[in-house]
Amino acid sequence: MELILISDTKLKVMLSASDMQKYELDNDTIDYDNTETRRAFWQILDEAKHKTGFDAASEKVFIQVYPSRGGGCEMYVTKLGALSSALPEDALSRKTSFSMLRGRIGIYHFESVEDVITVCKKLKKLGYMLESGLYYSDSGGYDLVIHERLQNSIMNSGFISEYSFIEEYAKRRHGMIELAYIKEHGKCIEECRAVEKLAEL
Repeated sequence: MELILISDTKLKVMLSASDMQKYELDNDTIDYDNTETRRAFWQILDEAKHKTGFDAASEKVFIQVYPSRGGGCEMYVTKLGALSSALPEDALSRKTSFSMLRGRIGIYHFESVEDVITVCKKLKKLGYMLESGLYYSDSGGYDLVIHERLQNSIMNSGFISEYSFIEEYAKRRHGMIELAYIKEHGKCIEECRAVEKLAEL
């Protein structure tokens, strides 16, 4: 398990596949309503407190979970007081000690940098605050990598990205294998703050 203290109110937790086994977590079944999931999260947060000083026990926290390559996951833990105005109403209304949203890594391929900038400006207006990367593709064009939350879709009884508008400007790539290929063969323009930086252009 890797712990990265982003700020006093935000912690990034990176779990490997073996970590997931240790805490009996599964990306397909993680659910804040599940007692086992809650117990595992608080074990992780307790360990984080001892290693980083990040104390989430005294207040509600907001947890975003994103599956990663190899069966692990990335978790972003935010003390709720710092993000309450940006949370959806259904997350705020829950009576549990933490709120959680299911998410995924979104990979979008753009033909022009102008379209990338347009999307980044829109993402910033929507309050996007997580890590984001931009790569120049070996076949031309640009690949934007973001973290996105999944929402219920009435149309197909499945889940859609909260940032589905991006597909008006780009083609969504699928799978962590493609992400690994992009990182290996593409040219990294910005690894962590692409949305933030391009939105300022």
